[in-house]
This record gives sequence, structure tokens and C-alpha cells, in this order.
Amino acid sequence: MRRGALRSALTDAHASGKLTVVEELSFEEPKTKRAVEILDALQVEGRILVVLAQPSETGAVEKSFRNLVQVRVSYAGGLGTYDVLLADRIVVTTEALDALEGVAAASPAATSETKASERS
Repeated sequence: MRRGALRSALTDAHASGKLTVVEELSFEEPKTKRAVEILDALQVEGRILVVLAQPSETGAVEKSFRNLVQVRVSYAGGLGTYDVLLADRIVVTTEALDALEGVAAASPAATSETKASERS
């Protein structure tokens, strides 16, 4: 049920245009100024959710965004429906999107839908 709710929330975010997909977010060292520049370039405002596939090796990405009051960083494996619904804009990396699709594909609802379509 939780996976279905997350899937619905992400689908709604995509349909409403609040989902932005970026190829990659990487920093050599933590720089909040650089994080602000990226968000400005993406033209995202309000409560922003940044979704990464997994923790970065150095933690520089997380440290760069965590100093910003309006930004929350989450990982694909721990992403919650409430976080998605609360965010005004969502910035997700392609790697995180692939991980989220894997979670959706592994859900019991997706599996039964696949089996039903195979029977038809």
C-alpha cells in the first residue's frame, strides 16, 4: 500500500510539473552557494525535495543542500509519500529515478498487474 501511495504521489508530481529530473548532482566539496546556483538555474522555489539514489561518497552534495532551510535531501530507498506531497518542487537524479522505478516494479501491485496483462 505504501509503495502504491508513493507511486501515486510521484505520478501526480510529474503530471503537475513539480518534478525536475537532473542527470547528476556532484560536488567536490560542500558549497551551499553552488547548491543555490543549481536551484536558481533549475528555477525551483518553495519547499524543495532533492532525491538522490544513495548517499554521496564524500557527503558534499548533502552538506551543500542541508544548509538551505527550504531544502530537504532524501534517498530513493527511504523516500516517503509525505515528503513528496509536502514538497512544492522535487529535484531527482536519473539514478534515483531508476532506483524508484525498481521499487515500483517490485511492488506487489505492479507484479499482479504484470501477471494479469501476461494472461490477456
